[in-house]
Amino acid sequence: MEGATVVIIVEALIVGLAVGAILGLVGAGGAVLAVPAFLYLFDFTALQATTASLAVVAVAAAFGAIPRMRLGQVRFRQALLFWVLGVAGTLAGTRIAPHIPETALIAGFALVMVGAAFAMWRKGSGPEPVGTRETSLWLTVVVASGVGLLTGIFGVGGGFLIVPALVLVFGFPFGVAAGTSLVIVALNSITALVFRADTWHDITWQLPLVVIVGGLIGSVIASRANLAVSQRLLERAFAGLLVLLAVWMVVEALLLGPQ
Repeated sequence: MEGATVVIIVEALIVGLAVGAILGLVGAGGAVLAVPAFLYLFDFTALQATTASLAVVAVAAAFGAIPRMRLGQVRFRQALLFWVLGVAGTLAGTRIAPHIPETALIAGFALVMVGAAFAMWRKGSGPEPVGTRETSLWLTVVVASGVGLLTGIFGVGGGFLIVPALVLVFGFPFGVAAGTSLVIVALNSITALVFRADTWHDITWQLPLVVIVGGLIGSVIASRANLAVSQRLLERAFAGLLVLLAVWMVVEALLLGPQ
């Protein structure tokens, strides 16, 4: 048993490092790795996995944002605006999630991952935007509320939607979009986690805490190393990974049933 426990702890640390590294490098995607890991490596239910992932992503994103702040890659006004407007969507999502069948929740999450892959691939194309642009309030409300809804239902921080939105809607450079996204992801995840307080007692938190430690380390290191890595290459590679994970989760859910 002790050997098995050590293996599980090492796996949890590796998962945390991967989640933190993805968040630190591209400002998105932590939950789409954390949720499958909790489901298939650690045998969490779908609701437990999405709730635990919120805690992991909240801490990893918050600490990953610190090096970005020092580089001037965080726009706090837009981050707070996105968070406030998304709270209603997050609240609605957390109330909907417990009533969705587990297989449907997994399949829905897989669809979100495919959408994430498309957004990431698109974000990796085209010229680097310069400066910011003015946008209408209604469009900001729609985007922020939609991200909040996905956060509440699927336990995702929404960074894979936030980063493209900040680039395409606000005209942010990629680095600034990623840094600002980390702040929004942290705030969204904390909000959704608080809204899910009635599910906390269903989770054995020792394992998620190990993942959190790995995520904290990975996000800080990756955020500092970001400038030395090709952002577009990372985004394209991550898009491919998302599609593979989505296909795997759908096949697993349909053929073997919920875990």
